[in-house]
Amino acid sequence: MDLRALLTTHLKLRHLVIVLAVAEHGSLVRAAEELYLTQPALSRALREAEHAVGASLFDRTARGMVPTPAGAACLEHAKAIVGHLGTLRRRVDELNDPDAGLVQVGAHVTGANLLLPRAVARLMAEKPRVEVRLREAPPETLIQELGSGDLDLLVGRVTDHPSTARLRLVPLYREEFRIVAAPSHPAHALPQVTLADLAAHRWVVPLANTPLRDELELNFRNAGLAPPAQQVESGAPATLRTLVVEGGFLALMPESMATVEAKVEILDLHLEGLAQQVGLLLPPDRPLTPSAALLAEKLREVGDEIGRDLALGRDTDA
Repeated sequence: MDLRALLTTHLKLRHLVIVLAVAEHGSLVRAAEELYLTQPALSRALREAEHAVGASLFDRTARGMVPTPAGAACLEHAKAIVGHLGTLRRRVDELNDPDAGLVQVGAHVTGANLLLPRAVARLMAEKPRVEVRLREAPPETLIQELGSGDLDLLVGRVTDHPSTARLRLVPLYREEFRIVAAPSHPAHALPQVTLADLAAHRWVVPLANTPLRDELELNFRNAGLAPPAQQVESGAPATLRTLVVEGGFLALMPESMATVEAKVEILDLHLEGLAQQVGLLLPPDRPLTPSAALLAEKLREVGDEIGRDLALGRDTDA
């Protein structure tokens, strides 16, 4: 790295912040309002950024300000740089006050029911003054927020997917998604449950365009069946549980979640391709704050325990 050349660069942090704001709002007017700048001042700063980068960063279109290819590249690096700076500030704050801190963690359905709450409880028992902010959203949103530094780490399904190619993946345990129903559901009375028996019932299905939804529908197609006609699409655990318990719906639920839910029962039917690796998704080159690193340690501890419990339960069933 040529450090002397960096001393003479005209690209400054304020330029990166402005590029991020314009991209987020798609409008110079709204970006200026967000940053408490006049529009002429923001336009001037954007021109300075483009001069420093050596390329136009945005096209003005009827849909607003759209990043050019150079702008998209600039945005990717700007998010990483700003994310690093935010993490640096919090790391220094924690070095000055080791008992305090902030951890921002994202979770999708997987891992949000047992793994994360148990790990957070252990973290806060050890460091009571640490603030933990939990964020639940679709995986694509969480991955973007991890990249921008809005999240320290993610808990969820670890898969070989293009969206996670640049992340550091730490597997914790492996479990199946199982079909669940309320104890009073008529499917429990069947001598041997088949997918054909369940196709006509109401289902809570995973969100569209997710691997879990694709795998569920593939099971139906491979059995020569159409996916359930009566279905509610949801990725929220609380909504799923209520529909199963109170509405008589069938649903897929992580095995670790289903085994501790008193008002749901697992059907004796295993579907293909629904096993999952649960783990941590971490930024590849951004160090964790001390509190985030401690939470990651607690997640590994709890993950080991859940994995052992699941393996013991399967051995017992066998």
